[in-house]
Amino acid sequence: MPLYRFIGTYTGGRTSITISGVTFEGREPSECDCPRIAKHPEFEAVEPVEVIDAPAKPKRGRPRKAD
Repeated sequence: MPLYRFIGTYTGGRTSITISGVTFEGREPSECDCPRIAKHPEFEAVEPVEVIDAPAKPKRGRPRKAD
């Protein structure tokens, strides 16, 4: 499902809106399958962000004492 973000340039500073049963809070993207939103000037399409696993942090501190 495509992601869209509410821009709010023509709404007088509003930061959230509900349209076609989907609530857009702040400037966070929401999934919406409504074709009206794709052409609406208050919304922009957002590409999904891939989450890349962060490398493991090295252990800190002193190494264990050998027996």
